[in-house]
Amino acid sequence: MLEIIPNTVDPDGSALLAFLDKEELARHLNLFLSDQGRRASLPDARIRVLRWHKKNRCTMEITLETYGIFHELIGKIYAVERSDTYRMMKTMWREGFDQSAKYSIPQPLMYMYSLRLLLQENIAGASVREIFLGSDRRKQFEAAERSAHWLAYFHNLAPRLTQVSPAENQLAKMKRWTRRLAELELGDPVTEKSRQLFEKLQAEHSQLRDAEFTAGHNSYSPAHVLLADGRTAVIDWDGYDVGDPARDLAMFVVATQRLALGHLSSIRALDWLADAFLQTYVAERGAEVLPRLPFYKAAMCLKLAKYCAFNRQVPQWEKKVVAMLDEGVRVLGEKNTKTLLPLAQVIVLPKDCNQSKRGPKRPRAPRKSRFFNRTA
Repeated sequence: MLEIIPNTVDPDGSALLAFLDKEELARHLNLFLSDQGRRASLPDARIRVLRWHKKNRCTMEITLETYGIFHELIGKIYAVERSDTYRMMKTMWREGFDQSAKYSIPQPLMYMYSLRLLLQENIAGASVREIFLGSDRRKQFEAAERSAHWLAYFHNLAPRLTQVSPAENQLAKMKRWTRRLAELELGDPVTEKSRQLFEKLQAEHSQLRDAEFTAGHNSYSPAHVLLADGRTAVIDWDGYDVGDPARDLAMFVVATQRLALGHLSSIRALDWLADAFLQTYVAERGAEVLPRLPFYKAAMCLKLAKYCAFNRQVPQWEKKVVAMLDEGVRVLGEKNTKTLLPLAQVIVLPKDCNQSKRGPKRPRAPRKSRFFNRTA
């Protein structure tokens, strides 16, 4: 039996049913268990939709029960064939980003071609997003540090498995976002701010041509970093590519600002965490990315402004559209009037987050697999 658990993301199950038939999914999940050497009649399955990108993909939490044993998975169903994501994750797993590594990704378990369904490990850990919105400043600072360490490690060592996206493609996307914002007729201030931001981005774009290229996550944010005991894992690999590492940095910083704007009423409320993230990354990989960072931060602001404008279920979407455009213009304006200082000179961390106050690291206990490890 397959049960779809209603929630605020998918109150009536329509998100999942838009992609596939319930009975077909149950049959394929049974085949998956058989491949794992745990054959059973059709298992009891409970599915809760986590994210729903209309006409694109649906992410769900899957709990299978066979003979009193629970198997917890994450499933992604795509609107188009995306076995490339599974192959990329398998390669990264073999290259050392596995379950036993300090810096890892979820274990890719299976890709079902007939359903366009990717099954992967469900990691037990807190997201950095949750920690940033908490009240424990020591944990918040540690989460920012660990996020930066993971990204620096990834940029240094991850295999480059795709072609580099042409720089012109980035500018073409921004031009399209600007045009779409103007077509919404949100008022002259929004139209003018988006036009001004695009013109500034266009003027700065030529400076990116000599940038280094590394593997890129292309959606690196606090919501996609999970902290487990001794393990930092990053999820959501659908946008993986090769590009400028400054882009991943900018995405994390702007996503942190958006988090502050939406939940703490001030876009600046979590800047100390964004600064700690940048400081840690630069200490590990060097400051070469910093001159390019304002461009990518401004580009991300334009992208998020477009997202909020076209997803009006976002609370206070009008306010967020204007705030993101203002921030993008401000970032590029400061780039032309200020000299970038060493981050250590400009970052002031809360006193209770001083690293010297931390005790010695505890030895890490052997970790059990999250897969097939719970009993009723």
